[in-house]
Amino acid sequence: MTFRDKVLLSVVSLLCFLIILGTVYFTGQKIFSMPFRSTNDALHKEGAPITLDSLIPGGIHIDEKMTIGQVVRMRFAEPTGRFNLFIQRISESIPLKYRFLGTMVLYVFWTFLFLIFLRIFTWIGYVVALGISFLAGALVYFFMPDFILGKVDDVVFLGWAITFAVACWWFSKRRKFKY
Repeated sequence: MTFRDKVLLSVVSLLCFLIILGTVYFTGQKIFSMPFRSTNDALHKEGAPITLDSLIPGGIHIDEKMTIGQVVRMRFAEPTGRFNLFIQRISESIPLKYRFLGTMVLYVFWTFLFLIFLRIFTWIGYVVALGISFLAGALVYFFMPDFILGKVDDVVFLGWAITFAVACWWFSKRRKFKY
């Protein structure tokens, strides 16, 4: 396979990926802009196995004009559960620099656990194991309650893991082309 064929295959793959991504985005926008009550009533009439009842937040009246997107935003707007509220109350009393330090320690802890697992039970090299463990640690950290409220720190850790993986891939490809 020549270099031109590789470039053409990469461009076609990227174009297909962008088309699929755009289709998913516009389909999601269309679904989220549909009226909630009439859609849910139609699903109930047809006896669909999946309805929108699980999205209805407790104690809130849904009128005819509300869309599915508005109901989803209302449903997931506030953290639910006693543990999340407990963590929120505690984290507000801790100074910001200690919350940041606790956040870093928690992320490094999960990353280190995945690194140990990958090095003991697989034959993966250190750099690949470190990249996978950064990503796995960021994913675990993204879905668990933490001391810094919001998703900014979660996205930063995911961005760092993806950047590290892309940089390792780029350096390995660069080294192959160099020799």
